[in-house]
Amino acid sequence: MAAPIVDAHGVNLKLQSGTSALHILKDVDLTLGASEVAAIVGPSGSGKTSLLMLLGGLERPTSGTITIAGETISGLDEDRLAIFRRNNLGILFQNFHLIPSLTALENVTLTLEIADPGARWQTLRDKAAAALADVGLGTRLDHLPNALSGGEQQRVGLARAMVAEPRLLLADEPTGNLDQETGARVIELMFSLARKRGTAILLITHDPALAAEADRTLRMNEGRLTESALA
Repeated sequence: MAAPIVDAHGVNLKLQSGTSALHILKDVDLTLGASEVAAIVGPSGSGKTSLLMLLGGLERPTSGTITIAGETISGLDEDRLAIFRRNNLGILFQNFHLIPSLTALENVTLTLEIADPGARWQTLRDKAAAALADVGLGTRLDHLPNALSGGEQQRVGLARAMVAEPRLLLADEPTGNLDQETGARVIELMFSLARKRGTAILLITHDPALAAEADRTLRMNEGRLTESALA
């Protein structure tokens, strides 16, 4: 059996608030295989985003281990974490976070330049153009973000997140700023690309219909993560 992409055990996160400690995550266990899609649901403030930050190496657990793509990231220093993120992770945000002065093509190419600074510009450009074509934006390469609709901007974000073929895609409310129909198209594209490339997806959502499209639904409640069956 292939090793999981995500393998987290006994993960706790405590943050100091004044004189007291807040126990944000409590003994979280999570495994996620290649091409597997898991959705996390739960109330605001339950710890969902904190878990994504830990998996992205943006926060360190108080205790427990997190192994992603065979590497235990909970013990890496900042430099090695940055290299790890560059080589293994894609992130899709709710608010797009495109650079407004760069075209769609330039926004996606920039990710590749950071990942492989020694590569030829034309090679990176061609790969970025192919990624945009994969999300249906092959004719919008030279458009700035303000000339694109919200759905198109999120598809640029998806192309940017997937262009380096990450092992794990983290998505935090990826359809939160989109209407239902547009959001459904973005999710269909995201799941299709990830499954084709063997990328695992962990996404946060408040949308039951979106969560129902995932292979597994997980529920976060007061810092504890459990398998969930949607009603």
